Amino acid sequence: MKKSAVALMLSAFAALSMYAVPNQDGGQPDSPLARTARNREYVATYADSFAVVRYWTKKNDKGDEPKFEIPYKCPNCHGTHYRDGDESSEKGIPAEFVGFLIAPDRVLMTDLMIEPEFVERIEVECAGETIAAVEFEASPERSALVFKTERPFAKGKPLKFVVSGEVPVDPTYFFLVRENGETVAGFTSSKIANFRHHVELGKDLYEGNPNTLVLNGKGEAVTVALEEMVELGKETFSPPTMWKMEPAQKRFERLAALESRFRKAVFPVYLQFETKGKESGGMFRRWSSHNDEIKNDVDTVGILVEGGKVIVPARIAAADTARLVKLEATLTDGKKVALEFVGSYAEEGAFETKFQNGIPNGLEPLALDRRKALTLWDDTFTIFSAANRGGKLDVRRATCSVKKFSRERGNVVIANFEQKSGMNLSRWDSFDNENTGGLVLSHDGKLVMVKILNRHDDRKSSEHGMQGSYLAALVETPKFDPENIPRKVGDRKRTPWLGVETQPAGADIVREKKATSYIKRYVDRAPMVTAVVPGSPAEKIGIKVGDILISAKYPGSSNEETLSDDRDRLSGINWEEIFGDDRFLEFGSTGEITPWPDVEAGVNGTLAQFGVGTEVIIAWVSDGVRKEGKAVLALAPVHFRNAPRSRNMELGMTVCDMTYEVRKYFKFDDNAPGVVVAKVKSGGVAAVSGIRPLELIIDVNGEGVKSAKDFLEKTKGKKDLNFTVRRLTNTRVVPIKM
Repeated sequence: MKKSAVALMLSAFAALSMYAVPNQDGGQPDSPLARTARNREYVATYADSFAVVRYWTKKNDKGDEPKFEIPYKCPNCHGTHYRDGDESSEKGIPAEFVGFLIAPDRVLMTDLMIEPEFVERIEVECAGETIAAVEFEASPERSALVFKTERPFAKGKPLKFVVSGEVPVDPTYFFLVRENGETVAGFTSSKIANFRHHVELGKDLYEGNPNTLVLNGKGEAVTVALEEMVELGKETFSPPTMWKMEPAQKRFERLAALESRFRKAVFPVYLQFETKGKESGGMFRRWSSHNDEIKNDVDTVGILVEGGKVIVPARIAAADTARLVKLEATLTDGKKVALEFVGSYAEEGAFETKFQNGIPNGLEPLALDRRKALTLWDDTFTIFSAANRGGKLDVRRATCSVKKFSRERGNVVIANFEQKSGMNLSRWDSFDNENTGGLVLSHDGKLVMVKILNRHDDRKSSEHGMQGSYLAALVETPKFDPENIPRKVGDRKRTPWLGVETQPAGADIVREKKATSYIKRYVDRAPMVTAVVPGSPAEKIGIKVGDILISAKYPGSSNEETLSDDRDRLSGINWEEIFGDDRFLEFGSTGEITPWPDVEAGVNGTLAQFGVGTEVIIAWVSDGVRKEGKAVLALAPVHFRNAPRSRNMELGMTVCDMTYEVRKYFKFDDNAPGVVVAKVKSGGVAAVSGIRPLELIIDVNGEGVKSAKDFLEKTKGKKDLNFTVRRLTNTRVVPIKM
């Protein structure tokens, strides 16, 4: 007679028992030998009532992969492990799970909550037979799934449950576990090994014995335990045959309705910014610094919540918010509707908007689930990820639950949601500002949590879930940053100025200045003041040459913006060599890197987040003492980036006035003639003649050039030109014939 795979493996593998009582003779009832004999008795009785359910999974039509897991009791460490299916779709290996035969053609198992688009086929092995599963029904309350097989199992033994209506005394939890093709059996008593009392909840919780058959003192089947965490006194011992079930179609209809509800509140949002060249630093920052970049067009999403407010999860620095020129939503019918900017949150990497003419038809705000985080531990939720793909909303969903809690700033308790099953969101969506990678909804369609980055922290751990009273406070009484707003064109081109020149101070200089304890550990370019402009904000608050700058912040704020000097990135550049490189024609035209100090970079670049005329607290170290002063940021003098420009289309070049920082670099006095070549058109007359960006034109046909306007007057319409051109320390004459 052919034995089942389970029976064959058990006969060859020593059966394990758990929680054996030490220091007792083999003949005693609770000795290891007695417990082993008892375990073998359970195997003989129930081996053909256990089944192996095999899932062959696949990617869906979009290439997405499924994710699912089932908790089970480990026979080795006695703890709870998880069986997942991550490798199934990649390697074509079926994911195996333990099931329970509750009728000749019915198999019970823990609910994977995996949608049909990811399932290729499901097979069930029991008592030597393998039969395909054809349909299922589920019990949401029990996290249970019941498969119907194509035909009944001929030799399988359906479990017969004792229905006494009484809670069994000291029940036994018997299990079979599949480990790499081998089957291991064991049992554990009802002794609570991991117990804790949640004071805030007033609940006693203990680690359950998932995926086990519950037996009474006589060894009779009472029920099946699937729970991972159990509340003391709330255990259920009713047999699965009495559990309330629902057809699979009803589940998918419920999930589809929840997604429909989601799509009525989440929609594509388009942000357009005043054009700005690609530069170092970043407006939308991702985890690794090499991805930092400035973006002029951004596709993101908006979340419509109660009160008609729209949350846009995008972390934008004040200097970049100032460039915002268009903010619009795309509705489900493709219609584009303008949004009105309300304000950027002071702490969170998001801002608030609203529809200018009221909420459009077809949209419906999400109500907030205001439950406290600790009350969410025993519920299952749906987590959504949404991405704006060129004006169309791409949505993914999965199930999740709460396994642990954490505390955020302000001592707020936050529930940490972990995906249980569904599409593998971690492989589809990296959490950045184009994608909303965490929006949790309850069964009744309320917004439980939205994941938002912390505005002041670039680390991945800075993402946190806004939920409960924390989320309600953000929606009802938001704290806005008064400086992080769009500005008029004239204001956007204003650069704030402290009135200092700096150089990066290394660790040795910082120690010499007795400033080590005041400088944050990650700062390796602390700005040391090398010059203070007379009458500047810096001079007014007492900053002097040799001081080390630390930070800037709004008065009354606890969030400091660290000051640094990024000029050291130019220290290794061989300017003679780079001026001779053809690639510099295009590179130099952007003005991204110049031989002279960039007024909009370094300290002033950080201060741009505050704006001209803003009162800020500056912190610095002077003679080993930390000092603070309240300064009103001034308007920076005209500099290379915003100096007046003139374009000669015949020559194919643009020049700008020689500004103070350029004069200082070349050691020119205020009356020395000259203009700076700002841009050279590739293939134009100037480019062919060898003129390059960032060179100086001192005179035209022997006459000194005073300004960009003067250059245009001296060159326009002329057929024969002679330019005196200076490249760093070298001067040459460039003849041009038009």
